[in-house]
Amino acid sequence: MDSSSADFFHVEVEERGTAIVAKLIGSAGMLVSTDLEDALLELVGRQPPLLVLDLSALEFISSVGLGGIVAAHLRSRHHGGTIHLVSPTPDIHDLLATTRLTSIFPVFETIEQALAGKNN
Repeated sequence: MDSSSADFFHVEVEERGTAIVAKLIGSAGMLVSTDLEDALLELVGRQPPLLVLDLSALEFISSVGLGGIVAAHLRSRHHGGTIHLVSPTPDIHDLLATTRLTSIFPVFETIEQALAGKNN
């Protein structure tokens, strides 16, 4: 197995008004999880009132990657910011529920709902 394809990961960032939408794509395994944390902390450092993490193309996330999301959440709270999660795959949603992160982060079906802060 080619380890570079197994560890393929990147973040696509789009500004939507005062919010930032970051789409996490690929597999955030141990080798790239610190890159994920660095990317999220950089985005939160811009102090958006809302950071939306689109998880629809995230295939895997390690515990270190989850820690990066939590670190971004803690840093975001310092300036009154919020992080919303969008469209996790069933496996990622199960992981978020098992680790009780769904009690910290609201999970939305669409980016538009996350931007509006409304679950249907």
